[in-house]
Amino acid sequence: MPQQANEMTAAGRAEHEDLAQVIARIERLGKGLFGVTACVVLLHAPDEVLAETAFSSSAHRFCAGLPLGEALQLMPEKASPFSPALGKVDNFEVRFCALQPLRDRAGNVVGRVALIHERTRDFTSGDGHWMVDLAALIERELHFSGFSAASSRTGS
Repeated sequence: MPQQANEMTAAGRAEHEDLAQVIARIERLGKGLFGVTACVVLLHAPDEVLAETAFSSSAHRFCAGLPLGEALQLMPEKASPFSPALGKVDNFEVRFCALQPLRDRAGNVVGRVALIHERTRDFTSGDGHWMVDLAALIERELHFSGFSAASSRTGS
């Protein structure tokens, strides 16, 4: 019986590693698509293995500390070179952030995708459509991976 449990644990880790690789690929895609300093995917992970990868960089930790609404949020709402920095990540000050909640099939918030940039920038309606598409791609991958978030963490 212990042998079977170890095999199941190893299989579970492999699934999470695969999901982590998919998320890293999507983050690179978002960074290039939007031309931002970082694209970050954060999941409200109930599993310790995935949770460890969820906050692997200072950009992830910065985004995890931001409040998450029910829809796309832009900070600041209007681009201005005089806007104060939203925070600091590594060696740059964050001047722009866009947060989009990620949802499971039941509509529960299971995470977020965030764009952060070191300069203020406009966020066009076209960018909004691309952000929704990026979120849909992530949500689809989460569904296929069997990811589910703990209900106690969906409000963070």
